[in-house]
Amino acid sequence: VREAVRMRFEGFAGNEAAKRQLAADIDAGRFPHALVLEGPQGSGRRTLARLLAKAAVCQGAGDKPCGVCPGCVKAAAGGHPDIIEVGGDGSARSFHIDAVRAVREDAYVLPNEAPRRAILLIGAHNMTEQAQNALLKILEEPPSHVVFLLTCDNRAQLLPTVQSRSVCIPLGGVPEEEALPLLRQRLPDAGEEELKRALIVFGGVIGQVLHGMEEGTFRRVLELAPALAAAVAAPDEIELLRLTAGLDKDKEALDGVLGALRWIFRDALAARCGADSRLSTSPETADKLARALTRAQLMALLETVEGLEQARLRNMNATLFVTLFCARLRAAAGR
Repeated sequence: VREAVRMRFEGFAGNEAAKRQLAADIDAGRFPHALVLEGPQGSGRRTLARLLAKAAVCQGAGDKPCGVCPGCVKAAAGGHPDIIEVGGDGSARSFHIDAVRAVREDAYVLPNEAPRRAILLIGAHNMTEQAQNALLKILEEPPSHVVFLLTCDNRAQLLPTVQSRSVCIPLGGVPEEEALPLLRQRLPDAGEEELKRALIVFGGVIGQVLHGMEEGTFRRVLELAPALAAAVAAPDEIELLRLTAGLDKDKEALDGVLGALRWIFRDALAARCGADSRLSTSPETADKLARALTRAQLMALLETVEGLEQARLRNMNATLFVTLFCARLRAAAGR
């Protein structure tokens, strides 16, 4: 009788649905041969990929990764011979076919000391189409001793044939009650309300909260989002164009602005419907919009922002996206 083995997710917060799905397979001894971990930057994609790679090479008895066996120790130090991590430079189409060809060759090499080899393909959404087709050849008939772990913003950025041969695991934000203790530890000088507002703006994505707080992006979003919301409903588009100038060169601020606008429009719609709750970072702006726009217009704005957030995940050209941002929001507001 096979001894029950449980997957341990130490150091990886939130994402309970993803954990349950992974644990069910791994606990039953069915480690998927290819996993796609999709989610926004800062959602812990790489953290989880490395944790799963550690579990794949763990040689300890019982729960995995045990954290104390030689395999776990080497994995934690980044020096395990059976863990390979490759990727581009983070820019679009920087993950080339030559890197994937090298991965294919490595995949057929038997493990040096672990039960299996783990190959991490970081930023798989940056693969060229040729690189993805080269990867497909080994995903169709993978060696039994290899686990492929791909990270990406959105599975839609991968070829359908690559998706169909992988198990896709979506990652997202962390609930406030779990995120706040982690953020207090990492940002001891930040106030409680400030942390809560940052979580709202960045959708509970801890990596984005940390970066936004440390680099000043959060402060910029707090100033910019209310002004943008007001400009969307203004008689002409001059102010909106002025405010969005240069936003195409600031990815973090653009993502944060989308999150903040979604909550401002949500509050405005709630106010228009007579509800008292306000959750956004600028309830006063939401109240002004509720008086200036109809319920249908506010609903259209909320739906438009949600659609724009999905468009961001598809690696759309940033300049084109900002143009689309202005046009769609103005149209939704009936301007």
